[in-house]
Amino acid sequence: MNIAFYSGVSGLTAYQRDMDQIAHNISNVNTVGYKPSRSSFSDLLYSRMAVNSDQDFLVGHGVRVQDSDLVFRQGPVLSTGSPLDFGLIGSGFFAVRTAAGEGGLQYTRNGAFDISMEDGDAYLVTTDGAYVLDGEGERIQLTKGADGTFDLDALAQQIGIYQFANPFGLQPASGGRFIPTQTSGAARRPEDRDEDEEQPYRLISGALEQSAVELSDEMVMVISTQKAFQFSARIVQTADQIEEIINNLR
Repeated sequence: MNIAFYSGVSGLTAYQRDMDQIAHNISNVNTVGYKPSRSSFSDLLYSRMAVNSDQDFLVGHGVRVQDSDLVFRQGPVLSTGSPLDFGLIGSGFFAVRTAAGEGGLQYTRNGAFDISMEDGDAYLVTTDGAYVLDGEGERIQLTKGADGTFDLDALAQQIGIYQFANPFGLQPASGGRFIPTQTSGAARRPEDRDEDEEQPYRLISGALEQSAVELSDEMVMVISTQKAFQFSARIVQTADQIEEIINNLR
C-alpha cells in the first residue's frame, strides 16, 4: 500500500506545480510580449511486482513535472501610436542590458521603450531602466534637436534584433525576459543570414505585441489539472481506507 500512497502524493505535488504554472500564465494575460509555458510530465521509477516471478510485471511509482516548456506563438500586435513602442512579428528578440553590465544581458519581446537622460545624454531604455541595444550590442543614444525634441525617425533601424537557433531552450527571467543557455545557442543577428533566406521578422513602430496567452486554453488546462489533482487525492484516500480495513481485520 505504500506504493499507492507515494503515487498519489507524487501526483498531488506534480499537478500543484502545473496549476502554479497555469496561474502564472493567466496572471500575465495582459503583459506585453509575454510567452506562456506548459508543464511536461514523466513517469517515476518502475519496479517489478514479484521479484521471484518469470513474468516481467511492473508497477509505477507516480509522476513528476519534468520540465516547463515555452510556447513561442505570435501574440496579437496592437497599435499604440507611441513612437517609442515597437512590435515584433515573426521570430526575434530585443536585447537589453541592465545596470549589472555584461552579466545583465537579456532578451525580450516587450518593445515598450522610454528615454533616459544621463549627464545630458539620452539613451533608449525599457520601462524599468534597462538599456536597449543596437545590432552591435551597444547602447542606443538619441539625438536631441534644437527645439528640444528627439529625432526618432531612424530609431527602428537602430534597434538590434536577435535570434536563437532554439528559442525554446531560453531560460525565463523576471519581467518577461529570457537568458540564453547552451540549449538555445548564442544570439545572432538575422542580418547575418544567407542571401537566399527570407527576413524572419517585421518590426512595426507605434505598436506592441500583446501577451500570447490564450485565456480559453488556460481555463481548459485549469479544469483538466484540477481533475487530475482530485484523482491523485482519491488514490491517497482509497489507500488510507484499505489500510484501515486491513488494520481492523480480526
